[in-house]
Amino acid sequence: MISSTESTATLEVDSPPELGPSAESAAAGHARVLLFSLAGHRHCAGLGSVREIIPVQAATSLPGAPDHVRGLINLRGSIVTVIDATMCEYGVAAGGAGASILLVERGSRVAGVVVDEVHDLGLLDKDIPIDALLDLGAMVQMALA
Repeated sequence: MISSTESTATLEVDSPPELGPSAESAAAGHARVLLFSLAGHRHCAGLGSVREIIPVQAATSLPGAPDHVRGLINLRGSIVTVIDATMCEYGVAAGGAGASILLVERGSRVAGVVVDEVHDLGLLDKDIPIDALLDLGAMVQMALA
């Protein structure tokens, strides 16, 4: 079961907001997830590895890179590899006015993951398996390998 808990256009998730005692007990059986769209399909991913959400920006392409690798961006002086999650999952390029880049940490490395639209933060019941849950860290690991 996915339920919406808060809404934001730009989100930094370096440290999750403090939960009060009643919110902690309600959230005990739930995982906090980020809800987003890829090719018209709703997906979610755990907040653990998502560091920040930024607007899409032009990437410098890498010759010979796979189709799902958009290229490199300069983010505040750091070079970040950007991959297209929609291309990875559905074989079509992400895009549109609502597209964003999720900065995802995998170990000591950071990569950008382009999604079509970020919707909301939500709670996912930990006992319910869901096909829409994506492992962004694994996607980044594959791209950076």
